Amino acid sequence: MSVETSIVYALVIVLSIVQSVFGMGLLVFGTPSLLLLGYDFISTLTFLLPSSFAISLLQVITAGANRKSISPSLYTFCLPCIGCGLWIASATSVGSWINTLIGFTLVATAIIRLKAKSRNTLSNFLHEWNKVSHAFMGIIHGLTNLGGGLLVIFAGSANSDKQHIRYVIAHYYLAFSIIQIIVLGAAMDQYPNIMDNISLPIMSMLVYFWAGEWIFLRVTNAYYDLALTGFIAFYGAVLLFTF
Repeated sequence: MSVETSIVYALVIVLSIVQSVFGMGLLVFGTPSLLLLGYDFISTLTFLLPSSFAISLLQVITAGANRKSISPSLYTFCLPCIGCGLWIASATSVGSWINTLIGFTLVATAIIRLKAKSRNTLSNFLHEWNKVSHAFMGIIHGLTNLGGGLLVIFAGSANSDKQHIRYVIAHYYLAFSIIQIIVLGAAMDQYPNIMDNISLPIMSMLVYFWAGEWIFLRVTNAYYDLALTGFIAFYGAVLLFTF
């Protein structure tokens, strides 16, 4: 195994723990990490999406009584926009601006989460403009893999319990990964590359059962919220100061 491959595997292991706890992590933190390591956007997706799909699927099917209702706008507006955004990202030379966009998205999300008034204002806006916000989140996620920044605010505004928040995020990320994998495979002929990395989702599922869920059950709601904000701010700052 090459040094580069070892780094990817180590990153996926660490971020699988993060996603097991927060419902997100592999895409929102793995994408900027692999871009910083020199991987292109599409290659990054083939590494991360299968693992994200695997953990989200486990979180959704094991949620039990913690299931929450999901907005129909996820399917009617958000998912089609993800497909369009991903196609645009693959068909154009996005250059360094995509990294800057990711960085600003993360930092803005962290700042909003720290300020209760701005957090509530944006949350109210997202719910009042439900269809528009879902479409915008889809475009951002398709272009950058960073729709999770808005998703965290959306999920946290309607729920205060960590179990409910994680279920909503996991449900969305499961749908996100399905549409992205379909577009990558059907429109971009990336199924062979995805299958070459099949060991990654298997490893992620093992991490979920062996470590991630154990940690999640022992984290309080307050630490859960604070830690997520810290992760988002850190990666956003790294991107903005690197590119």
